[in-house]
Amino acid sequence: MFQVTGRYALLITCAITGFVSYADEVAVPHSTVVITSDQFPLSGVTVPHQLFNLDAVDRIEQRLGKNLPADEDKALALMKQRIAGVGQSQLNQELREAYQALILSMQYGLDRYPAVIFDQQVIVYGVTDLHAATKQYRHWLKETQEVVADD
Repeated sequence: MFQVTGRYALLITCAITGFVSYADEVAVPHSTVVITSDQFPLSGVTVPHQLFNLDAVDRIEQRLGKNLPADEDKALALMKQRIAGVGQSQLNQELREAYQALILSMQYGLDRYPAVIFDQQVIVYGVTDLHAATKQYRHWLKETQEVVADD
């Protein structure tokens, strides 16, 4: 026989007795996407998330273009050497990941950042503390549930 203690015991008790409300079930977001920049570093990481940095493309360009000579032929040769050092497939992967922040920003219609997107539908702007953003999301869920219950 096994013994369940702590948080899991509470969850099992709530599930068996039916005391879990809708807000409690979804209080932990199924997906969390963070879009930010180097200027707004993420803190308070308390939930699994995907992080996309709008400055990633610039960092790749700066790394590859650092101290290139003024002579175009020499600059091209050095650039090819740097790309070969990284590997074309590795560079392509880095660029795909770097541009993902811009792609997601356009898909979600973001007009500012930082932005934290919960469950592909709720956006919290201007918060870089993921714990605080998650609290705002949970509060929104609770308020939404209360409004629906009042109708």
